Amino acid sequence: MSGYVFPSEEWAREFCGKLNENPKYRDSAKKWEGSILFVVTDLPDELKKLHGGRDSVGFLLDLWHGECRGMKWFSNLDEADGDYILEATYEDWVQIVNGKLDPIQALITKKMKIKKGSIATIMRFTLAAINMVKTAQQVPIHK
Repeated sequence: MSGYVFPSEEWAREFCGKLNENPKYRDSAKKWEGSILFVVTDLPDELKKLHGGRDSVGFLLDLWHGECRGMKWFSNLDEADGDYILEATYEDWVQIVNGKLDPIQALITKKMKIKKGSIATIMRFTLAAINMVKTAQQVPIHK
């Protein structure tokens, strides 16, 4: 089966590229300024092996006015930082990426936590968040 392992550097790179191809995301995020570090915790055992035994990994998207200017992968979160840090378990991220859990609902129910950044700012960009998730759904995940 084709697709990418989630989470992985390859998946995150493809996601960044797909954001740049999505005019709906670009339009809804045209006033957004800031990088977002997506932290995935509680990895299943098979993914822990793939990521050197680590329980958590992350990727940073450099987002600016509707463009993803770059991506950086972090196997070691000790050196990771971003303007905003969003953290959720592997299971919750998969639900969000698959469109089964709304990202705003995930924030409200604390399934996704804002570790850094303003929730007020994020809430002003709910359409961008929804378009971001719809874009993530375009990146095939290998199961």
